[in-house]
Amino acid sequence: MPPIMQKNKYKFVSMAAMVAVMLLLGLYMWMTYRSEVRDISERAGNQLPWAMFYESYNRAEILSEGDTLSLPQLRGDLSLVSSVEGMNDVLSHKYNSEVSLDTLALYVDSLLSVINLDRNFTILEVDKKGKTLRSNNNLMTPASLKTRVFSIRRDQSRGIQLALNNPYPTLARRLSPLFLASAIILILFGAILLRLLRYLDEQKMMADLRNDFSYAMVHDMKSPLSSIIMGSRFLHSGKVDDKPEIKEKYFSIIEGEANHLLALVNKLLTISKLENKKLILHKQDVNLESIIDDVVEKAKTKTDKPLDFTVDLLVKHVLADEQYLSEAISNLVDNAIKYSKDEINISITTQNSDKYVLLKVRDNGIGISKEDQRIIFDKFGRAAIHEQNRKGGVSGFGLGLNYVDQVMQAHGGKVTVSSEKDQYAEFTLFIPKNI
Repeated sequence: MPPIMQKNKYKFVSMAAMVAVMLLLGLYMWMTYRSEVRDISERAGNQLPWAMFYESYNRAEILSEGDTLSLPQLRGDLSLVSSVEGMNDVLSHKYNSEVSLDTLALYVDSLLSVINLDRNFTILEVDKKGKTLRSNNNLMTPASLKTRVFSIRRDQSRGIQLALNNPYPTLARRLSPLFLASAIILILFGAILLRLLRYLDEQKMMADLRNDFSYAMVHDMKSPLSSIIMGSRFLHSGKVDDKPEIKEKYFSIIEGEANHLLALVNKLLTISKLENKKLILHKQDVNLESIIDDVVEKAKTKTDKPLDFTVDLLVKHVLADEQYLSEAISNLVDNAIKYSKDEINISITTQNSDKYVLLKVRDNGIGISKEDQRIIFDKFGRAAIHEQNRKGGVSGFGLGLNYVDQVMQAHGGKVTVSSEKDQYAEFTLFIPKNI
């Protein structure tokens, strides 16, 4: 399966898994919520029979005034519900006495406090069809949680219902651990998924960059190899055997192109060693004047454009590996020449800081965009390089700046860039002092 299709497959599976987890977690939370609502409603409703029992006997004692009333008793063979129904039938028919909702509310309040439920409630008396006949207050809202109806007449013509007007603090106390755990799970899962998707994007980007790099490498090696092959064939043809000057010129071309290829290969090997911490640096006292003079002389042979150097070294000695530091400075100068305008002005300066010697290479070239500044030190930082080549851009692997970055890291320092598009680019080497 192609990498892009495989990546899209992983993305689809990951998103589907995320959606599935969220749906399952949401379903579980909803079911748990409904279960808690039912439990609260049931626990509150279970208090009504006892409250009605106490309220009925309280009314009976007041109405009897010392007389003996024939009321049903709570016995083992008579349920609480039957006792309440029987008592209220007698009190209603014989004494025309109806339930005192205010008194009943006192008993309900006391019972709810025992089981730790919210005591903001409304008591409703309803008929057989559930229609409210009266209530003890006007606090009930559409959000109130109603219990089942508890019958207070044997003919089921009257019933008592409890409405919890604010059950949500209780629900919140019960469900907050679940909500917290669910939130943590979602955050962790989301973070993992986001990291996975980012990893897949990075892998795709790296694959694209490697493809671009491979194209550039083939493109840049093809030209010198072609020159070597053509030169060799021309020499083997014998056409210049009697022309030593032309013959020597072709030998020089072959040698130069071969050295160019060897330098590229060596640079790749050096970067690989630096990345894998296998390169051993030989640090010593290095004379910067000598290095920069050599770099400047070589640079002048690499271009036909007018080239002017300004060198101002406040610090002339550093502790470094002379070979690799020289190559790093040379790469910065080559980069300045490669991306130059018609006239090239390059300044090389040094200055002191607390921990480092700062070596700056500044040019007056085409500059580097803010976006490109973030990737120019990457090994494959010259993204879509084949497109640049096709459009007449600068060819190359894009290894030079990565080489500089790796060398400075190996020294315990760093390299930074400051640039304005179409104005200048300034690279700074932070070379650790010998402390």
